[in-house]
Amino acid sequence: MARTVKEIKKTMTDQFMADSTIRARYGLTGSSSFDDTFSSVSIENIIFFIVASAMYVLETIFDSFKTEVDSKVATAVLASIPWYHQICLEYQQGDELIFDETTQQFRYPSVDESKRVVKYAACRDRGGGVLILVSGEGEDGIPAVLSDDILVPFKSYINSRKPAGIPAEIRSYNPDQIQIEMTVQYDPMLMNADGTLVADPSVFPVEEAVSRYLQGIVYGGVFNKTKLVDAIQETQGVEDVMLLSVSAKSDTAPDFASVSGNNYTAVSGSFKAVNLKNSISYATQI
Repeated sequence: MARTVKEIKKTMTDQFMADSTIRARYGLTGSSSFDDTFSSVSIENIIFFIVASAMYVLETIFDSFKTEVDSKVATAVLASIPWYHQICLEYQQGDELIFDETTQQFRYPSVDESKRVVKYAACRDRGGGVLILVSGEGEDGIPAVLSDDILVPFKSYINSRKPAGIPAEIRSYNPDQIQIEMTVQYDPMLMNADGTLVADPSVFPVEEAVSRYLQGIVYGGVFNKTKLVDAIQETQGVEDVMLLSVSAKSDTAPDFASVSGNNYTAVSGSFKAVNLKNSISYATQI
């Protein structure tokens, strides 16, 4: 915010009066102020007023320029990947968008969290376009495929809010199924041969560790074999893990395919373990 001419002038005259060389040249003593020492029609006073006025005009121009820039930034659409992610989560089922003349953008007149049915979103740059994966929330917080009743109006919503000319491919799938074959070496004092805890036979700690790891992967993230093994090895009663194979199947694939590398990126954006009870074997030594 621009200072007043008086404020600018006082800043300069205070420095002027504090300068030892100037005080010596003018023969100034004591703590007299500039206004007490120089008359309003003195050459010094006039020069300081002219300079202060010029600085005031410059600061006012800068303020006006900043206001104009801020206004343009506020009305501009920065179509970054985080921006796409944010507007996906802002979708409100059954509500109509309005066009805001101030920002030149579409928005909802009010926020209603109960209508925000898109709970998970992952957006990927496709080079000239963007791939958007979205899901609702199923049981135990696991991502769930969106029905056409939601997906169709959601696509219309995205088309209204995104910049014109940028293609958006929108998909919603069930979580990719992960099938894991492994042998777990267990401590017989803590774990039974069937994978349950000695202290509580209703608990299958290895299966729970696998499920926690998969659910902990950020939506749109990557499954990593090493991190899976690390999560299992931290489980009570586990002494060692031998990971034999990992295979995956998405909604778009006809069957399971082996994950040959260390990482796997889900087509759906999320993961779900299947058939763990039959694919995990337990041994006291491996």
